[in-house]
Amino acid sequence: MRLFILLAATIMLSACAGNSEVEGVRVTDDDGIINVCGEGDDLPECRDYNGETYSEELKYKTPTDKQMEQEAAKVREESPEELEKTITEMEDNPGEYWTR
Repeated sequence: MRLFILLAATIMLSACAGNSEVEGVRVTDDDGIINVCGEGDDLPECRDYNGETYSEELKYKTPTDKQMEQEAAKVREESPEELEKTITEMEDNPGEYWTR
């Protein structure tokens, strides 16, 4: 059964390769469940680890210069231990940290 699903996904990708309107396709196999997403006709948009599509991510506003200055001032005031903790939090939870 799994071989059949992978074969079907391969055939689908082959068909997409001949379609000039398809710009990108991603196929994932999660314990036998095949998911296909991408850009083009009738394909759902792919989602990132936060569950957001690329177009949804673009809706977030770019921080203003004033917001960036305020954040930089907060970081400069931190002790080395606090700074290390902040960096670790940013690395571990990038989506959560940047949406504040």
